[in-house]
Amino acid sequence: MERFQHILFASCGGKDDGVAIGRANRLAMANKADITLIRVLEDIPLPASLFMKKKRLEDFQSALREHAQKELDALAKKIDSSVAVKTKIVFGKPFIEIIRTIESGSHDVLIKPKIPTDILTRLDSTDLHLLRKCPCPVWILKPNQRKPFGKIMIAVDPDPGESVRLHLHEDLMKLGTSLAEREQGKVEVVHSWILEGESTLKGPRFNMSEDEISSLCHEVETTHKTWLDQLLAPYAEHQLKVTMVKGPPGPTLIDLIEKKKPDIVVMGTVARTGLPGLIIGNTAEHILGQISCSIFAIKPKGFKSPVL
Repeated sequence: MERFQHILFASCGGKDDGVAIGRANRLAMANKADITLIRVLEDIPLPASLFMKKKRLEDFQSALREHAQKELDALAKKIDSSVAVKTKIVFGKPFIEIIRTIESGSHDVLIKPKIPTDILTRLDSTDLHLLRKCPCPVWILKPNQRKPFGKIMIAVDPDPGESVRLHLHEDLMKLGTSLAEREQGKVEVVHSWILEGESTLKGPRFNMSEDEISSLCHEVETTHKTWLDQLLAPYAEHQLKVTMVKGPPGPTLIDLIEKKKPDIVVMGTVARTGLPGLIIGNTAEHILGQISCSIFAIKPKGFKSPVL
């Protein structure tokens, strides 16, 4: 957590900002970091703007900006006086303007409250766009998460054969354990594995026996456990709880999240690497679309946002 020096806080307006700004403030104070508060105002829909006189349109936008500035100024007063604070208001598509601001301002973490939706477990499209395309870590906070993060879940899928992927998971461990130290919380590392093509191997084409399948499963499980042990070796003093389960990553991790009810999930949001601007992986997309807790998501080094 110490690496974050330039925090961008994306305000949603109203009471939902309250809890999230408190966490941003504490992080800034601990790191001696600065905070930029941004509010993105949606452009007036084209059909409406076409029928508004230029002066009236400008007055309307000015009123919106003035109201947003008052809210940001009130939010800034909740930040400790030792923290340098700037405010920014722009018109446009929220996720695009936020990502552009991150790039132009060299911000190294985005903090924002989860936008309320009709379905509590569903993320708003802006949040999903940011998780897919934002180049820096994204911390989306559940609005009513006032207590410290007592239960921190880190979802990992390491593979020593893929260096970029391995480095991503090393970053996940550093971030998750650092957050646990700050929050005095407990960490559970979760990982799922499968025997690829198991149903095919059991079918008439290969007709492998149960003993042969069991032996292959044992080999795969042992390999994954070795990878996991190597990843976790530097964190022995953290008394990590480790859960390794057989099953497809998406549904298995969702089941674990629902069962264990963590306060926050720390995870990577790109399944494959090596391609600039690659969108969120299927597993992460599946998980993020169905969980309601806070999320801290990071991408591999070198990720290039398709927005830029």
